[in-house]
Amino acid sequence: MNNSSWYVVLDGEIDADDPARVAAALSKTGADGADVYINSPGGNLLAGMDIGRIIREAGANTHIGGLMQVPSISIPSMPRWKSVPGVCYSACALAFLGGVYRYASSDSEYGVHRFSRRSGSNQNDLDAAQIMSAAIGTFIRDMEVDPGLFDLMVQEGKDKIRILSKVELTGLNVVNNGRKKPVWSIEVMEGAQYLRGVQDTVYGQGKAIFLCYANRILFQSHYQAGAEMASSIASGGWFHSLLADGKTLPLPEPARISATGNEIYTVFSLTSEQSLAIASSSSVGHAMQRARDAPVFVGYKIDIPDSSSGKVHTFIRNCLRR
Repeated sequence: MNNSSWYVVLDGEIDADDPARVAAALSKTGADGADVYINSPGGNLLAGMDIGRIIREAGANTHIGGLMQVPSISIPSMPRWKSVPGVCYSACALAFLGGVYRYASSDSEYGVHRFSRRSGSNQNDLDAAQIMSAAIGTFIRDMEVDPGLFDLMVQEGKDKIRILSKVELTGLNVVNNGRKKPVWSIEVMEGAQYLRGVQDTVYGQGKAIFLCYANRILFQSHYQAGAEMASSIASGGWFHSLLADGKTLPLPEPARISATGNEIYTVFSLTSEQSLAIASSSSVGHAMQRARDAPVFVGYKIDIPDSSSGKVHTFIRNCLRR
């Protein structure tokens, strides 16, 4: 998170007036964004969805829980903020989905239940319930969350809360832990095919393009490192590595390197060993370090989920066979 980002804390039951209050708070956050901490047993479902859309429009992130001040060891007069676990049920579960990046600590709980209108015996109540169900389903899809979440909601009784496990939270993309889903595709440019992977994270977007040229893989790397950092890397003196399953494979000096705005662009020719490492990996990326043994690096990692691994494997293998 940026040091200048805002923290917004929403605590308690959600009522019909809360969307306006949340909108007013987020309107003050400015360009550095906000992290919204939510701790709520639920409340008004429509208000919960409105809050979610307001959070998404503001480009804010969401966390389940709250914040507490703790003394700073270095500067006692300037306390720091520490996140504490919380709960997010019912209407809160929908509001939470508005975060661009969504987090839940291991001690926090996220729970859903079925929406209902009184007994459901009156036709007007049934019609209203169907309209609300459709609205919730649309909202979940708009927030880029797996529709399976809605299935869990309707399976649970109206008086019970279904607490999702950590596996369910990540599997349904309710929690993304600062990483959006990657997009892998095979594109065509001037009659030639190339493999393209893109993933947005809280640290910026990483984009990897792999081209097949003379039985070798050319690796084009694009990373939103920030204008100052991109300019520094482009000026030289940095060490580059290919990331494959989190392992660093040293790369030579880039064949091309440039900085445009906040993006650093580099091109490398990969060895067969490096190319095959990508073909069998669950992630790939680019690390840039001041020294080979530096403990930290600038760069990115793009996940290769099972649904895309065949595409990546086939493209690289076919290139190396030609």
